[in-house]
Amino acid sequence: MNNMKVDDFQRYFKQVDEYVERVLEQFRNKFDEPIEKEPSWKAGSEFIRKSPHQLLFHSITHESHHKGQIATMTRLLGQYFSRYRHIGVV
Repeated sequence: MNNMKVDDFQRYFKQVDEYVERVLEQFRNKFDEPIEKEPSWKAGSEFIRKSPHQLLFHSITHESHHKGQIATMTRLLGQYFSRYRHIGVV
């Protein structure tokens, strides 16, 4: 990760966008139908039952959580990023 460039991140974001598009297409008319599956990271555990809608909402919420963590860490390091920085709002 230390050698990554902006282009690398842009490529990864594009791959994620393409994956999300495929998932949305696959579940277009089944967005609220539950999927029941054993988690691959917990072999031998109980099956989990979630709808594509629930999984997508969880992913969006989780991403927001991490963005908040990044903002907090940068502030602790003395960096303040604001979309209004150009008018003096930090």
